[in-house]
Amino acid sequence: RKVLEDIKKWVDVTELLGASHLRIFGGPLPHGTTMKQGADWVVETMKPACDYAARKGITLGIEDHNGVTQNAEVCLEIMHRVNSPYAGINLDITNFVATPNADPYAQIKACLPYATHSHIRDHFADGSPVDMDRVWRLFGEAGYKGYMSAEYEGKEDAMTGVPKLMDKIKALCRKYSTV
Repeated sequence: RKVLEDIKKWVDVTELLGASHLRIFGGPLPHGTTMKQGADWVVETMKPACDYAARKGITLGIEDHNGVTQNAEVCLEIMHRVNSPYAGINLDITNFVATPNADPYAQIKACLPYATHSHIRDHFADGSPVDMDRVWRLFGEAGYKGYMSAEYEGKEDAMTGVPKLMDKIKALCRKYSTV
């Protein structure tokens, strides 16, 4: 109930700002609970939250993040069960935890049809580089037309690292743009 009220509050703020998208989180999985229980709670909260957001024309994008939404399988289950045009995935390309059946790239591809926004970083949490060209091919193949934002957490000073990341993003957008 508390999480639902918080989401409604932030939907109202989003409306006041004139935005059409609000990022939400599934949250950490409480100790002693199963992933299924976590997904059930997210769906139980997200359905009425999407109904509320729909009345204001706002889409809720649940971010793939640690905890309940750390892999594509659960994110997709949530999307199917919520079943709302006002529900999507706020796709952070570096947050997926590999599973025996899917590496991070396969998980990005699986979630792209539901992506409403994307965070772009050039390194995974373990420090390994993201194959940005491969990711952009996936975006292009999926026909992704959503928003993108750069999220910089590199070791280089942000004053020089962010412009380099932005240059990479711009070059890839030009390379893979169909417009």
